[in-house]
Amino acid sequence: MNIINSKSLLNYNTFKIDVIAESFTTINTQSDIMKVLENEKINKKRKFILGGGSNILLTHDIPGLVLYNQIKGIKIIRESENFIELEVGAGEIWDDFVAWSTQKNLYGIENLSLIPGSVGAAPIQNIGAYGVEIEDVFTKLEAINLKTKKVQIFNKLECKFGYRDSIFKNKLKNKFIITKVYFKLNKKHKVTTNYKSLKNELERLGLKNPSSKEIREIVIKIRNSKLPDPKKLGNAGSFFKNPIINKKQLRMLKSKYSNIPVFKKNEIKIPAAWLIEQSHWKGYRNKTCGVYENHSLIIINHKNATGQDIASLSKKIKKSVYDKFNITLEEEVLII
Repeated sequence: MNIINSKSLLNYNTFKIDVIAESFTTINTQSDIMKVLENEKINKKRKFILGGGSNILLTHDIPGLVLYNQIKGIKIIRESENFIELEVGAGEIWDDFVAWSTQKNLYGIENLSLIPGSVGAAPIQNIGAYGVEIEDVFTKLEAINLKTKKVQIFNKLECKFGYRDSIFKNKLKNKFIITKVYFKLNKKHKVTTNYKSLKNELERLGLKNPSSKEIREIVIKIRNSKLPDPKKLGNAGSFFKNPIINKKQLRMLKSKYSNIPVFKKNEIKIPAAWLIEQSHWKGYRNKTCGVYENHSLIIINHKNATGQDIASLSKKIKKSVYDKFNITLEEEVLII
């Protein structure tokens, strides 16, 4: 167990915020976690779980011990004619796992291509894109209770998945470290293509029966046209969730804004990007940070921004949207 003191986290978060971890250690196996928890002196420290660092905004130095989850591995658990069940290490890079699945001609997560972050963070956030969410293919996960040191299994129901939400963002926040995530993918052709931009691109290409690999390639193309590469421009993807409203709110909004876009599935959602753009934030830039010119949901670190700089900008955006639409935006990014 290698403990590093005063470790910069600049290269461990996609916003590229330079904060210092009081102590830092890399977790490669479940036994590494147990060594930390069974060491009386180390276990007294406050613990912070870090995965891909793609959905967090660090606004201050991190006290205690950062556990950098790098547990790897993709293992086939069982297989039938139609399905394959997989055990995936929480430290695997999510998009590497998606690429692996499409190379194997499997179906279920190709729409979630190019989402940054780790496999272990995926169920915490219940990541989703282009009509698919992680809960659609998730079966269970394995995690270690940081207090009791016991391994616990959580099935789909116990994870309490919601829109970009799970029990690990609420009641069980910071109480467990996820070690393995289990998925059930289709071996037979089954794609989700009803999302507008994906559907339009498939029609343009004349693809009526696309493979998972072709869906992945299209999703990557769409995402690259809209979203900045965090390696080149610090960001954490969509900063805000699409707000859920009721029918009365929708009627009131449509009376003022007849062209307001709406997502209707199980709930009524208004695109947060549209609200932000209508509030004149798209392309905004100050000395250190701003709003991406190609997508108003993306707050970007132009140069040397602090976490406080970005948090301050997000508050101004929220206030502006509320003042104009009487809608409170909720952060998708976890602000630390």
